[in-house]
Amino acid sequence: MAEAAQEALQHLWAQALAQPPSQWCQAFFLGAGGGLVVMQALPRSLRSILMDYGPRSTDGNKDQAAAAAPALAPAPAPAPAPAPAPAPSGLKKLVRAVTSVGQVPHAWFWHFYLVSVGLSALWAWQFLSKGRVLSALAEWQRVATPKVQAAGDDGEDVVRKELGRVFAAWIMMALQGTRRLYESLFVMKTGSGSTMWFVHWILGSAFYVVMSVSVWIEGSGAILEAWKTQDPARILSSRVPSAMAIYFWAWVKQNECHAHLASLKKYTLPTAGLFQFLVCPHYTCECLIYLTIAFVAAPEGRWFSSPVICGLAFVVANLGATAMGTRQWYAQKFGASAVASRWTMIPLVF
Repeated sequence: MAEAAQEALQHLWAQALAQPPSQWCQAFFLGAGGGLVVMQALPRSLRSILMDYGPRSTDGNKDQAAAAAPALAPAPAPAPAPAPAPAPSGLKKLVRAVTSVGQVPHAWFWHFYLVSVGLSALWAWQFLSKGRVLSALAEWQRVATPKVQAAGDDGEDVVRKELGRVFAAWIMMALQGTRRLYESLFVMKTGSGSTMWFVHWILGSAFYVVMSVSVWIEGSGAILEAWKTQDPARILSSRVPSAMAIYFWAWVKQNECHAHLASLKKYTLPTAGLFQFLVCPHYTCECLIYLTIAFVAAPEGRWFSSPVICGLAFVVANLGATAMGTRQWYAQKFGASAVASRWTMIPLVF
């Protein structure tokens, strides 16, 4: 019996190693995003306990929540209105008791962006020093997906272009993390008594850990080849300039949205800039930023990087749920007509 169990574990381990790191990144993003979607089907009272945090939490002071909501990061919108149809009291009490354990300050959101910036620096150092961690992951990816990582007929030219796209995607991710860290520390304001469940903190940190790998992992073949040949990268390949233009537009506009939200007084409806057309334009910009990174990081012959586009799916699921709740709160507080002409998050979609 013990030998059979050991053989089964060895088989599972071998199967796990046979999957490239890019597949594990995709599995994490899709699993986490799928969990968020499933939670939307829960009764409102249960969903609020599990998903709401900071001023959006139903346990917090209502007046403080409304006052602090416009200045949150990265979910600065006011709290959604509570809905009827509560869950059975016994289950609700159990879930509330579980989530009451391990509450951490909502201000810890800045940890996410510190993780992002720190890992961007780590991977840059690993590339320059031919570090063991990057080498091991890149070799694992190359061995597990030999066809995807093949250089192609153009040889060195393909390597230079793919390496250039890896560099560009890394720069885009590093700039986004740096700006969000700055905004979290010096622009946005979080209520001193605002908290979140530690699971939210772990999930947010894990997202940036996995995303830091996702932006370069499908360029592993080019990285390993570049270490051998020392050929310079071609950062300005055909797709990079146009993607960078869209990226920097969204990057600047998201900063403008966060600055506007941080400047608002309590019980104020944001109306400046893109807020004239969207309820949560800062979320729209976030999605656009990751879309352009996925486009730039894509291997030769593909439109998008699979792990980064799966990361975008998680972002859409996470921010989409918050955006819908924000729209409901605005409609209740300022009247449905105040947001009737605005899209929620994605123009022409919702």
